Amino acid sequence: MQRKTVLFIIFIWLVWPQKQAWGQTLSQVYGDSLTKQAQTIYVKGTAGMTTFDSEAAGSKETRTTSEMEFGGWMGESRIMGLKVGHAYHDVPFELNQAHSRSAMTDVRLQARVWFLQPSLGISLTEWDVSGAEESMVGLFATGINAGLGLIMNLHKGLVFQADLMRVTSLRTFDKLDKGSELGDREDADAHFAFDLTERIVDFVVGYRMRQYSVIVDEEEFQESSQGAYVGLRLGYYF
Repeated sequence: MQRKTVLFIIFIWLVWPQKQAWGQTLSQVYGDSLTKQAQTIYVKGTAGMTTFDSEAAGSKETRTTSEMEFGGWMGESRIMGLKVGHAYHDVPFELNQAHSRSAMTDVRLQARVWFLQPSLGISLTEWDVSGAEESMVGLFATGINAGLGLIMNLHKGLVFQADLMRVTSLRTFDKLDKGSELGDREDADAHFAFDLTERIVDFVVGYRMRQYSVIVDEEEFQESSQGAYVGLRLGYYF
């Protein structure tokens, strides 16, 4: 009898903290509708058709692209957050046999101020352009970014988000030694998020634009990309 009592006490001791932790996890979904959108950790992946217009490559091309973003919100009120976005694009231009490769990573510290989300961070950019016979651009740049986001709860399970960001290049490394420099970059994004589950999975549909400039041999080229996308966002509270 005493042995059964001891085993029962041990069982309660092991299970009770887990029940408390699970209850605490569920209780994190509190506050107004915008606070509930600030998940402790999330990852978002998108894919779509993007049109690239490159003056450096001298051509335009539409390709299937994908981008990733992960981040989260901290503290009991979740008013401070961090997110990291990464985009890698490998674009062959069939019209003139040019080729462009770009990798952009933006690390952003962000805050929630009512329905606004200001941010500040650092950015890394690598960009290479080659023609049919030779490489034309080879750059690696570091810089700082500043942005402003907007989030609105339109209906239960439906959220609209928009984001503007400007990246200022501070230092450019010219891999081809052609005196090239990377100019400022501007990103704009707007999307709708639909709840597929109450807390974890969202379906995302939106539109993204990006433009920047590059100077090669004292000549400035304008680069841009834009296109619609769909994706999934997975998030959790703890």
